[in-house]
Amino acid sequence: MKAFRCIIFFLCVFPFASAMAQNDSVSLMSQLGEVVVTSKYIQQDIDHYNCIPTSSQRRHSHSGFELVRNMMITGVNVDTETGAITTPAGVASLYINGREATYREIQSLRSKDIVRVEYYDMPTGKYAKDNAALNYVVKSYTYGGYTQLDATQGVGYKKGIYNVVSKYSSGKFNVNVWAGYNMSNPKENTTLTEMYKFPSLVTKTTNNDCVNNDKTGKYITASLSRMSQMTIWMIRASIEGEKQNNDALLGNTQYESQSFTDKANSQLISNTRTTKPTLYIYYDRSINKTQSIDAVFDGYYARNTYYRDLHEDDRFTSDVEEDYLYAKGNINYHITLPQQNNLTFSLHEYLRVSDDKYKNLDGYNQHLLSSESIFFVDYSKRWKHIMLDVNPGISCLRYELREDNPVTHIAPRMQFSLSWMPDKIQRLRGFFSLGNTFPTLSTINHVQQRIDRFMVRQGNPEMDNSTLLGPGITYTINYNKWSALLSNYYMYMSDAIVNTYSMDGDHVINSFSSNATSHQSATSLSITWKQSSCFNMKLDGNYTYYAVNGTAHERLNSWQFGMQANYYLGDFSFIAYCKSKTKLLNSYQTHVELPWQYGLSAEWSHNNLSLIAEAKNLFADNAIESFLTSDVYCMNKRQVRKSDNSFASLKVIYSFDYGRKVSRSPKYETKSAESNILK
Repeated sequence: MKAFRCIIFFLCVFPFASAMAQNDSVSLMSQLGEVVVTSKYIQQDIDHYNCIPTSSQRRHSHSGFELVRNMMITGVNVDTETGAITTPAGVASLYINGREATYREIQSLRSKDIVRVEYYDMPTGKYAKDNAALNYVVKSYTYGGYTQLDATQGVGYKKGIYNVVSKYSSGKFNVNVWAGYNMSNPKENTTLTEMYKFPSLVTKTTNNDCVNNDKTGKYITASLSRMSQMTIWMIRASIEGEKQNNDALLGNTQYESQSFTDKANSQLISNTRTTKPTLYIYYDRSINKTQSIDAVFDGYYARNTYYRDLHEDDRFTSDVEEDYLYAKGNINYHITLPQQNNLTFSLHEYLRVSDDKYKNLDGYNQHLLSSESIFFVDYSKRWKHIMLDVNPGISCLRYELREDNPVTHIAPRMQFSLSWMPDKIQRLRGFFSLGNTFPTLSTINHVQQRIDRFMVRQGNPEMDNSTLLGPGITYTINYNKWSALLSNYYMYMSDAIVNTYSMDGDHVINSFSSNATSHQSATSLSITWKQSSCFNMKLDGNYTYYAVNGTAHERLNSWQFGMQANYYLGDFSFIAYCKSKTKLLNSYQTHVELPWQYGLSAEWSHNNLSLIAEAKNLFADNAIESFLTSDVYCMNKRQVRKSDNSFASLKVIYSFDYGRKVSRSPKYETKSAESNILK
């Protein structure tokens, strides 16, 4: 820890010397062609939107996420805390100058360096694998360097985020170093009622007060890149650490049936630790004016530990150590053909290897090897008012547990899109997709874990691949100061993975099954009103219907709406937002109701210093309600979390530039590692 603090101190006190700078992206800025201008700041093409921020939006945005939020693109919603950008088609993939980027890389892009944001709601070419894509087109500079520090401190519960980044450039080379530390502990109170439907019904009620959710993380990362007219490459390495404690030390449990009543104080100690070195390599080559190729390798090794110790009338322990290896490779070859035809070949490979040692099960060792290969061919054709995109592919998944026969799944994939622009302000798009997914690694095993007196959780290595099928249609219009999006999506999934509950003597066995089908339809309307450059407003509403059949039988109707209003006045900006209650169906089975969310934020920004104050859910008494019902087991849970109630924060951002021109490097922070541990 002392060494880590010394590194941060060194980066803050001794910023890198000024030198020739290049933007730390790995693709040259491309020129936009064949754009139909429908307003000053929104340019609509037949397959994407070209969004140019206003000067006020730039001035009061300090990350790529904040910029997209402030631009109020219809249908696009941003959670600036988690770094998730969602669209009617799902979560958007994020790119910087055509290179796929992590959420945390986007977070500290400097808004004045972003030329525009390209929103692909009809992804083609290298974006064809995505539900939707946002590409940040960033300027390239030739001189300068900078050091930036930012700190966020919360009031209401413990929360702090502290980061520093410095940049050094020379000629075509660019070196970046990031370091940071974060901590949080949004405590919560929970009430959990569980019913075990034995011949004599048993009801378990657990109350926990002041549950600790203490989480800390730290990282240090360095990257080196080189950019020339025809070739770009980048290499990045990091070491990251994270630990999380979920301790309920002030709890009580009551088991009750017709024949007995047992009361006891309860304590739960649970912690997770991860140490993760990572390596990222990117290469891009323009072969000629019509052909290009790019390749990515992204991998990490994680040392994960998981410990859970529950004290009731007895003691139930899980103690697991895991070595986890993840590697992803991707190569894309693009050809521009005559008469506005484009062809892209894409190959993706995903490798996961885990080795888990369960100390509480006499050192039982589990080894899992998983490999998935996906090949796509994307063809697109443009006419005057119409664009067609066809994207067939195939995936091959193979996984093998130690002492089991290997399992292989081969499945076709297909995406088909057709877009029509009858005039400069309207666009109609229809599409169809066929895909597949596989069970999460933590469910494919032979492990059994005791959860409490009656519950036993076990994996199931014999589950099928899930097939997804979905049509959809969207209509957009941009007229003067108004823009609107109306969309309808339907998704069918066969072999959906759900929890199963069965009796085995005096225990309930919680396992997993793929014998379920899921139907989900969603209709949404998004409207943006940009009254002036000083005042913008955005309204969103949607209706979702869930239906699950088979091993689980569930139905859910959900309405939701949200609003955001931005007002800019010189060095100041003010944002007000709210989001209604939301109903979800988690894992196709658990009904969850999220509470109202609302907040206000005020910012003062001048030159290189910014102060941002935010208040959320003032005077609220919010709780998350969830329940699950089956033939053998039922659950009702109520959580009151500090993070959903009154909370305020103050963020300070300061940067000092040296040299004539600089470009902001992306901030890099801890990203959670995957795990095969059954929890």
